[in-house]
Amino acid sequence: MDHLEPHLVPHRVPARPLVGRAAQLAQLTDAAAQARTEFRLVEVVGEPGTGKSRLLAEFTASRPALRGRAAAQEQDVPFAPLVDALVDQVDATLADRLSEPEAQLLATVFPVLSKKPATDIPKARLYRAMRSLLRALAVAPTVVVLDDMHWADESTVELVDYLVRHPLPAPVLLVVAHRPHQVSFRLSKALAEHAVRVDLGPLSAADAQQLLGPMLSQHARDRLYEDSGGNPFYLDTLARMRTQDDHVELPEPARATLAAELAGLAETEALVAKSAAVVGDTFEPSLIAHVAEVPEHVVLQAFDDLVARDVLREVEGSGRFRFRHSLVRHVAYNSAAAGWRHGAHARIAAYLAKVGAPAARRAEHVLRSAKYGDQEAVDTLTAAARAVATHQPATAAAWFEAALHLSVDDDVRVRAELAFCQGISGRIMPALETFGTALRGLPPDDRAWAASFASLLAHLRGEYDWARLLLTAELNRQPDPDSEAAAPLRLQLVLDAALRGDVQSAKPFLDAAPSDDRDRWTVPFAALDAYVKTAEGNRFAAVPAVLAAARLVDASDDDEFLRWLPAIHMLGWAEVLIGEHRLALRHFTKSVTLARENGHLYFMPQLLHGQSFAYVIAGRTADGLAAADEALESTLPQVGSRGVLQGVWCQLNSWRGQHASAIRAGRRAVAKTDNLMFASFARNQLLLAQVHAGNYATAVEETLAAAGGPELPAIDPFTRLVSYALLAKADALDGNHARARQWAQSAGRLADERLDLDLVFADLAWAYADGDADKALTAAAAAERIGMPLWEATARLLAGTCLARDGHRDQALRELQAASAIFNVCEATELHTNAVREQRRLGVRVPHTGALANTLSPRELDVAELVCAGSTNQQIAEKLVLSVRTVETHLTHIFAKLGVTNRAGVARVLASQAED
Repeated sequence: MDHLEPHLVPHRVPARPLVGRAAQLAQLTDAAAQARTEFRLVEVVGEPGTGKSRLLAEFTASRPALRGRAAAQEQDVPFAPLVDALVDQVDATLADRLSEPEAQLLATVFPVLSKKPATDIPKARLYRAMRSLLRALAVAPTVVVLDDMHWADESTVELVDYLVRHPLPAPVLLVVAHRPHQVSFRLSKALAEHAVRVDLGPLSAADAQQLLGPMLSQHARDRLYEDSGGNPFYLDTLARMRTQDDHVELPEPARATLAAELAGLAETEALVAKSAAVVGDTFEPSLIAHVAEVPEHVVLQAFDDLVARDVLREVEGSGRFRFRHSLVRHVAYNSAAAGWRHGAHARIAAYLAKVGAPAARRAEHVLRSAKYGDQEAVDTLTAAARAVATHQPATAAAWFEAALHLSVDDDVRVRAELAFCQGISGRIMPALETFGTALRGLPPDDRAWAASFASLLAHLRGEYDWARLLLTAELNRQPDPDSEAAAPLRLQLVLDAALRGDVQSAKPFLDAAPSDDRDRWTVPFAALDAYVKTAEGNRFAAVPAVLAAARLVDASDDDEFLRWLPAIHMLGWAEVLIGEHRLALRHFTKSVTLARENGHLYFMPQLLHGQSFAYVIAGRTADGLAAADEALESTLPQVGSRGVLQGVWCQLNSWRGQHASAIRAGRRAVAKTDNLMFASFARNQLLLAQVHAGNYATAVEETLAAAGGPELPAIDPFTRLVSYALLAKADALDGNHARARQWAQSAGRLADERLDLDLVFADLAWAYADGDADKALTAAAAAERIGMPLWEATARLLAGTCLARDGHRDQALRELQAASAIFNVCEATELHTNAVREQRRLGVRVPHTGALANTLSPRELDVAELVCAGSTNQQIAEKLVLSVRTVETHLTHIFAKLGVTNRAGVARVLASQAED
């Protein structure tokens, strides 16, 4: 059968790599190897969208195969998928290898085989003839793939069953792919007893992230994975929808795929599916009957068919049903005519009102069916919006807006509530425009809270002068500026000053702060008071106020916590400044979690910035990058937020050894940050990146120029202390020990010995200036007490180096091993490499994970690790005390041993070994 070989070519596989199916592909490959000598049967099982066809395309891309596919519209065509697979292989010459009766029998399926097809054929004889045909085709090992067999016609199913009971005496691999919820019982039973089963379940989270790629933040990837259930088709579709401006329309290929699945429904089933899509996420038959205007028993019959087709699924134990996935519902909903949908929503709204359903349950249907001037609809939407405003502000805003459009009269209070929900959900510009209209008509008693929140939104937009003017004007209108009614204005004036870094102007408004713990304003005023006291400079004196405010915050319920997010955010920074890092991380993380879960997006960039910074301190650099990445991806149009985020991005990348990107981010942060405290942070973060990169002279010169000279007057006292420690390190490593001691002296004068946080940097400055192991160890101990692992490891690395220099080998090794372990856990790659190298200098063989230890020499591994950390050849040469030419020689050997051609390839291999 040589004439057939040119047609048996591997199928072209899509360019996109197959992700997460290596084990399943290996199963198919093993089955193909076994089928070289005998018949083998494999079933590939997976729900819609799990990638059965994609897996089969990958499998057949590397080997000849005959591929056929069943189709829903061909379920009455005998042997349709088999004909699809074999039609190009069957010609008149093949009849020579079949008996005359077999050729006549098969001519009913393949007319080319005989001019006189048989009539009145017993099925058993036809199946034997089909078996003979497959045997004739299999002169060499042959792969036959039948896809979408849940739609197979009865003859094909019976043929597979026949082949199970009468295996081919030929080297044939028959692969049958199907959906488990839709496959016929007979085919499922036959395959279950005799086929090798290849299951395609959901992708793992790691595989899903690989499929999505690095363009989305970690949070976005996690959310898409959760919404898709790990299904590759849904995952890809939801990701594409997310990138569209309207975030609504399905990509056309996905819409066409799902629409084709629904197009095969009978008229009644299609009506029921559309009615269900209108009702909601889950539904019961009685409500669908009301919407579809058909008897309930008709709905139940339709449900049987829709469940059999896997369009609907039963919600176990509830008597309710749901669509297989929200995307299926989306397509079913949009397949209904717009006018019919309008009437369906009206019927649902009327039915729910009749049975006494709450306003929030009825609102979406009222929204899509009410008429202008319908006051009952207006009241329903308003009541529903108020019910969900705290936890679903975006939904509430849509309902408030609809109520205003339907109402004959403009309700200025509803307009103000709309503005509030728009702002809370992150629609800052629309909120300010709505507030502009509402504030003119609100009564005095309602203006204070509206003006305070409008001012905050204006501040986030960078309209600082207008924000403060609005607050002072409204406060001056109050009959009693110290009254509870004026409390939101005073609170916002304090917050405004804190956000601008002008804490002095905030103090007068704190004098009237409530002291009664039962007062609803106590928590935010206490949080802001703690921050102001800390930022004033006497951080030790502020400790009782910070801890007292933290206790009040911890005693608050979630609704109170949500109400005071900006104030609690400032408390988190106060906790950072006094060294209560664990408290800060807890409060920042709870803020982010509650804000995300409840759609309070207006302050999310600031909250994520605080969380990311707290993660850096805690040594959780991967988590910190994820938080910063999410913040940068979702940053609302807020002045200054991108600058502070670039600062923490700089800090994270610097600790992780990505020096070039860290320095670039640090420069952007310095240029774009206007808040006094965060501008100081930005300069310090850039200094850290330059010191880690070995740019010692540049680090010192630029810091002195930006901070106003050796006293560093342009930066706040706390950041000044950290900067003194980094400047001492830079000058000490650059050989300028005299100036390093000057920096250490300045740090000692500035530090408060009662705060462990200050001891870390003061002692570290002296440790670098004098090469003092004892000072380094006291710094490490202080850092350990307050949860600063990266600084603890830095101090231990320095202590180990100094102890080794002084001949205390055993003690040096203990410190170096501790530093190495901490850096490894914190994913500080280059610093971990430095700690390992110092241990090797003391004659210790530090084991490497994976196969690289057996592939590369210790020196080559050092070079490879520094390549992975982003070091240039010149930097590697300086760090390893080698010539650049020697480094180049090592790289040549590394490339050859690892089978790569460039530095990126080395990084990939090391990363894969680390994962192993």
